[in-house]
Amino acid sequence: MSSGARLEGIGITRRYGGLTAVDDVSVVAEPGRVTALIGPNGAGKTTLFQCLTGSERPDSGRVLLDGRDITRLSPDARARLGIGRTFQRLAVFPTMTVADNLGVGAENRTRGPAVWRVGGLLLGILGFPVVDTDRHQRTVDETLALLRLDGVRDVAAGALPTGTLRLVELGRALCNDPAVLLLDEPASGLDTTETDNLQHVIRQVAADGVAVLLVEHDVDLVFGVADTVYAMAEGRLIASGQPDDVRAHPAVQAAYLDVMAADR
Repeated sequence: MSSGARLEGIGITRRYGGLTAVDDVSVVAEPGRVTALIGPNGAGKTTLFQCLTGSERPDSGRVLLDGRDITRLSPDARARLGIGRTFQRLAVFPTMTVADNLGVGAENRTRGPAVWRVGGLLLGILGFPVVDTDRHQRTVDETLALLRLDGVRDVAAGALPTGTLRLVELGRALCNDPAVLLLDEPASGLDTTETDNLQHVIRQVAADGVAVLLVEHDVDLVFGVADTVYAMAEGRLIASGQPDDVRAHPAVQAAYLDVMAADR
């Protein structure tokens, strides 16, 4: 696993016409720690997440990676710098096996400029070895074991349930050796056993030095795994800090946790 990096969103604001989806929000994801972003539907979590990954560009504010301004960089450029992510809507290759899906991440570990990657591709076409096959396979095998996907490694992804596919997508992101890992509702579709395993995996990834930021509705998962929690409502940050302090915050109770408790 690569060394971690510090990801910061500073004064992020994103508008859509007359609607302000994110209003001057600042968050920090530190290496070796799990940072969670919570809030009710429509709070602006996903929009903020998209600004951090590069899928959206904020109207104002900056995104920094270890102090470097990456606000205008594309998602692909951010990925090459070590920002890995999963998606709220699953993005796996259904006809490929689980192992091959993870292999795609392992093959994309190069973070150099596009010209380097094109050069590597040309060398491969000419018959020169450019991939460390043993390392590639070892990365896939270790990630399959971590996610407890060994038993389905040769199964086509399209034949698997949603919960398992969440783990496959996470595995592909991990195989890309991220310095920062952003998880968009990773527990969606997981059963209790899979969620417990996910919590173990997230802790392990952070313990390896990666900065983990997750957007998640599963309150038990968030408060069981996070070191720092940011709570949003109506596009604004209403509380931040240690999990117990955020859980007890009156504004969080009113805007989020009471609603979730009523839904259970």
